[in-house]
Amino acid sequence: MRRDGVPGRYPTVRQQSRRENRTMDLELLLSNEPRALPGMRAMTRESLRQLPLEDATAAAIEQLVSETVAAAVEHAYPPGEQGSIRLTIREKLGKLEILVRDYGIPQDVRILEERLHESAAAGGRFGSATALAVDELHWLGFGREGKALQLVKWLHEERIAARPDAGDLTPFHDQTPPAPAQQYVIRRMIPEEAVQVSQLMYRAYGNTYFNDDVYYPERVAAQNAHEAVLSFVAVGADGRVAGHYALELNQPGPVAEGGQAVVDPAHRGRGLLEKLKAAALAAAKQHGLTGWYADAVAVHTMTQKSNATHGGVVTAADLAIAPRTESFRELAVSQPQRVTCLLYFHWLEEPRPRIVSVPARHREIVTDIYTRLGCPVEFHDAADPAGHGTLTVQMETGGAKAFLRAGELGADTVHLIAHAKRELVERSRMEAVYVELPLHDQGTARVAERLEGEGFGFIGIAPHFDAAGDLLRLAYLVEPQQREPIKVFEEAADRLVAYALAEQARVRIDL
Repeated sequence: MRRDGVPGRYPTVRQQSRRENRTMDLELLLSNEPRALPGMRAMTRESLRQLPLEDATAAAIEQLVSETVAAAVEHAYPPGEQGSIRLTIREKLGKLEILVRDYGIPQDVRILEERLHESAAAGGRFGSATALAVDELHWLGFGREGKALQLVKWLHEERIAARPDAGDLTPFHDQTPPAPAQQYVIRRMIPEEAVQVSQLMYRAYGNTYFNDDVYYPERVAAQNAHEAVLSFVAVGADGRVAGHYALELNQPGPVAEGGQAVVDPAHRGRGLLEKLKAAALAAAKQHGLTGWYADAVAVHTMTQKSNATHGGVVTAADLAIAPRTESFRELAVSQPQRVTCLLYFHWLEEPRPRIVSVPARHREIVTDIYTRLGCPVEFHDAADPAGHGTLTVQMETGGAKAFLRAGELGADTVHLIAHAKRELVERSRMEAVYVELPLHDQGTARVAERLEGEGFGFIGIAPHFDAAGDLLRLAYLVEPQQREPIKVFEEAADRLVAYALAEQARVRIDL
């Protein structure tokens, strides 16, 4: 008997290497036979040699991977049953992720996770030295479809504050004397300026900026080299970076996130941020993007006002999307609850009509959102999805949040999401879990209704966040949000926030 429907008995390797963004993407499919292990070890060893890892770290990761695969070969399937193990090694933008996946006997991932950390503490199979070689180590459960061990290692680990060339990191003060009048050059950042960008972000935001990558100059440079981020800088007469703005191409769809905005107070009041944005949007059009978006914090209304007055449309109330440790100097140093952001979407091309699937109770608010976006909208009749669904999980431990995106809906989608939510909240201590469902799929209405029974509430839509189209966004919050700390600039935002909070209260009644 064979599991997973993969033909053949011997190891097969898939390698994807794109020169334009210099990623490593390796996949080895091996049978559950001990004779496949030497080939697996050789591939793992040689792959790690290509990365900027110290010898001891590479050896510890190799040992961890080898022991995990060997255990899967021996124990993942019943005696005498042929099956397969899939080893994936990916490195992109300085992040190494290794996944050891089997399709065998279902296991209680909660117990495996407990044993994992107990073993590390006791120096067992995943001894403390081995476990500490990686930044994250988790078991992922797939129910009847087996399990996987996920390893994550960041290759760029030196924060700006720890670097010998960190320079002046004193917090900015608005009373800083203005710099002499001068001409500024607005252009793409060059790699050597990544340190200055990290310095600006640190001096403006301290350690509190949403995206931790901005504090690692090598990550900033690598992301720009891969064009996963497009950084634009304003360079003064002295050759120093006086301002920065970036487009983050962090979604599969044809959109970018605008952010990482900072201007040295000595150079403010000279329109640098507007010039940086203009350069970034010109680049966005050249990249063929449909639109761009910004997460405007609801601790104050300044960013919301800027987006609204420049044509942005609020489409989602991202309740509790940032930790309460987020600090806003001279505005709100401490927060009474997790920080809510409002997703503002800006078109770069003419919007097109939509046919979408949402529960009947949400059609009015969804119609309102699409009307403000300038999109005619119709609604699918609800239908039950069939077959197996697909689900990707993105966990941000620093922000204690996770995103679950259903690429394809199936009869098992609700179960997969409910199981993932329990693991993320109970084991990984996530405080907010967001679900994104494809609005073009007729099954979304039914899946969303059933997820409401699991405590997920409607918070809005994300236009073009997926290559296939728009996404319906739902949220599960461990702690309820209060209305008073959430500040809004316009009536549309007020309606959406009130609706999202009411939905949170409704779906949590029976939990």
